[in-house]
Amino acid sequence: MAKKFLIPLAATILFTGMTPAVSQANEVANVQKEIDRIKRESQIAKNRVSSIKQQISSIQAQQQSTKEDIMSIDLKMNETQAKIDELNKEIEKTTAELKQAAKQLQEAIIRVEKRDKLLKTRVSAIYEAGDISYLEVLLGSQDFSDFLERLDAVKSIVEQDVTILEDNKRDRDIIAEKKKQIETELQNLKRMQAEAQQLAAQLEEQKQERERILKELIAKEGELLEIQEEQEHASLELVNQLQQKIEEKRRAEEEARRASSSDAGSWSLPPVHSGGQFVWPVSGARMSSSFGYRIHPILHTRKFHDGTDLAAPQGTPIYAAADGVVASTGYMNGYGNTVIIYHGNGLSTLYAHIRHGGIVVSEGQEVKAGQKIAEVGSTGRATGPHLHFTVIRNGQKVDPMSYLR
Repeated sequence: MAKKFLIPLAATILFTGMTPAVSQANEVANVQKEIDRIKRESQIAKNRVSSIKQQISSIQAQQQSTKEDIMSIDLKMNETQAKIDELNKEIEKTTAELKQAAKQLQEAIIRVEKRDKLLKTRVSAIYEAGDISYLEVLLGSQDFSDFLERLDAVKSIVEQDVTILEDNKRDRDIIAEKKKQIETELQNLKRMQAEAQQLAAQLEEQKQERERILKELIAKEGELLEIQEEQEHASLELVNQLQQKIEEKRRAEEEARRASSSDAGSWSLPPVHSGGQFVWPVSGARMSSSFGYRIHPILHTRKFHDGTDLAAPQGTPIYAAADGVVASTGYMNGYGNTVIIYHGNGLSTLYAHIRHGGIVVSEGQEVKAGQKIAEVGSTGRATGPHLHFTVIRNGQKVDPMSYLR
């Protein structure tokens, strides 16, 4: 009877002793599941960022191509306008020549008319006099030889008049032909002018169309940048959640260790930052931008700058500011290549704009203060190589200088 009583009692005692350990192990496992879930969501967010980045890159390439088209059109428009200006000068010159030719032609016509009238008058007078004139000439002559000389003199005058008349007609015809050529040249110039003006109008339409497309591309880029910024906030929120879960897991593991000697987690326990000064993440760097509102160097709008920028040459080593565990690595929108280290007690540090291939730590890795974690670059939205250093305390970004001074 006593034996039957002792067996259930022993089982109850054993089960009761195991309950806290099992409970803590289950809690650690549940937290680990949450960590895994957040990591999956974080990876999805990273993939979205990568897709948006590709779209932005494509739009920026289209913008550059459109700008080059506009520059090319501007060049053609300048060349066309120069041609129009030259044609205008030629038209003005040719018009003046045409007016001069018309004036010369009119003068030649008048000379021909006058000479023709004079010749007709003289010939008419001779013919009207008829034989009486010849008889008078003969009668007035000393002899026949004298008569012939007088007759030759009269014929010579008439022939001179005819020659002058023919010369005037020839001048008139030459001037008329010249005027005709000038008119033809003027018509050609005006035709070329009309073609050039038509081309200028077409180029203006093309330029306006390209400017419309460029405006749409800039607007689209702005929309994507806003989406990118939203994704950035979402990614940081996931990082904050991850940090909280890591802290929750750390506490659960400590509770589990107190309840059992077995190790219930796969993550290394992050050391808890107890306050004090951080190690400068870049040695000898110059602070190029401080924490707070500023005019963004790329977007040219007033935006909140959530960290401190430390300017340094490309490839300069970046060090962990304090002991901790690497919570996240990868590309994060405007931050570019980024490392986030969790230091415990809700405190994290973010290191941004790392050069491609410059991250030398991995997620879950424990790091010590002053340990190299990456290299300076200019990925993301950056105007030059520098480290963007952010401190996050309980999900809120705070001035890093309060930790670095």
